Amino acid sequence: MELGSTEHKQKLMQGILRVAFKTATIGLFIGVFLMTPALIIPNSFSMGLAYAGFAIILGSQVFASILAWRKYKTIIKPFDETYRSKND
Repeated sequence: MELGSTEHKQKLMQGILRVAFKTATIGLFIGVFLMTPALIIPNSFSMGLAYAGFAIILGSQVFASILAWRKYKTIIKPFDETYRSKND
């Protein structure tokens, strides 16, 4: 694999998406874990945990999206400019 090739760019994108997916999945797992007591015993404490779980799910999804976007802007956008000018 050569630097600047299409395969190299695809590998970089796969890495960025993998990190974002793992971040979102961990947040989803923790959020669902916190929501389960509300399904078993619906009292005020378990409802508070359910709201916290929902906030964690939502926050992790937003964080994963922002993380992927920042990595894209810092890695992939300059990638095209750097290797396109060298190849021309």
